[in-house]
Amino acid sequence: MIKKLFITIFILLCFTTKSISNEFIGVIGVAVGEITNQKNEKLTNGSKVFFGDTIFTKAESNAQILFLDETVMTVGDNTELTIDDFIYDPNTNDGNFVTNVKSGTVKFITGKISKKNPDNLEVKMPAGTLGARGTEFLVVAKSKGESSVLLLGPGPANTLGMIPGNIILSDGINTTQITNPGFQAMVKN
Repeated sequence: MIKKLFITIFILLCFTTKSISNEFIGVIGVAVGEITNQKNEKLTNGSKVFFGDTIFTKAESNAQILFLDETVMTVGDNTELTIDDFIYDPNTNDGNFVTNVKSGTVKFITGKISKKNPDNLEVKMPAGTLGARGTEFLVVAKSKGESSVLLLGPGPANTLGMIPGNIILSDGINTTQITNPGFQAMVKN
């Protein structure tokens, strides 16, 4: 009896895990050139993005990804990124968002997850990680283990009443904070 119960629970967990990995989390808003996912499926305007997807852009290609929490990623050419975690409750704006920029250039405009709790947005890069607070920033990740981050804004004196930009960048040992738009930092292995 107990053995049958454990087998039933195991099977249910297997189906639940599979359905979670196929969870819709965003859409390709704009696709220019050759954009594919880990299954080598071509992504075009309106293609769905799912939890766990890896997005690849080829030379002279770029895409804009719109996520359910209103985070916007503009992905430059020759870029590879993976959505490691995306949990979002639209009723409370609670969630967690982790992406891994393995190579290339990605511009981020943070959404509701970061606005509610900045600690719940993490961007991994070959040479470190960053967290962002209500802002717009650019990540350039080189496959040689070197990454640059540029804070685009907004600044503390913005007239729109927006939360001033703030990035916390870490290489695993050292941490630096960028608070002025136009400032950047680089991390290397």
